[in-house]
Amino acid sequence: MNLRRRLRARKSDTPSSSESLSRVVPAVLPQILLEALSDTSLVVTVNGDKLAATPITRSEIAATVTELVTRFGAPTRVEVRELDGSIRADILTPPAPQPRSPFAPPETAGAPVSVPSLLEFKAEGFVPGEDVAVAIVVRHSSADHTGNARALIDRGEKPALSSGEVILLGRISGTTSIQTID
Repeated sequence: MNLRRRLRARKSDTPSSSESLSRVVPAVLPQILLEALSDTSLVVTVNGDKLAATPITRSEIAATVTELVTRFGAPTRVEVRELDGSIRADILTPPAPQPRSPFAPPETAGAPVSVPSLLEFKAEGFVPGEDVAVAIVVRHSSADHTGNARALIDRGEKPALSSGEVILLGRISGTTSIQTID
C-alpha cells in the first residue's frame, strides 16, 4: 500500500518540495583516487588523470577532496589505496548550496581592492641596464648521470610566495642571485 502511494506521488504532474531539491546523479560518477607513496605523501588522480606533478601530504587530503567534490557538484567516488594494499572507498556528495541572505550585498558589487604586499630582493654584479629575470622557485630537480635535468610544471599550480626562494638572473652577465623568501 505504501509503495503504491509513493509511486502515485512520483507520477504526479507537480513535484513535491523534496523531489525538486534532490540532486541529479550522473550515470558515471567522477572518481578521485589517492594512492599512498609513503606514510606521509599521496598521489591524487582524478578520472584517470594525475591532479598535480607533486604528491600531497596527508594533512592536505580533506581540503583537496572537498575542493574537488564541490567543483564536480555531483556525488563523487573517493578511493584511498594504502601501502599495505588496503583500499578504502566512499561516495561523497557536495554540500548543499547555502541560501543567499537577504542582507548580503548584491552579487554585482565589485570585489574589494586588496593592497599589495611587496617583497624586495636586491643583488649586485649586474651590467648597468641589463634585463634581469626574476623567478620563483617552485621545486627542485636533480640532474641525471649525463648532466641533463628535467622539470615538470603543472599549469594550474600557483606558487606560494610565503616561503621558498627567488632567483635574480642577469641575461647578459649571467650573474645569479638566489635568495630565500622570509
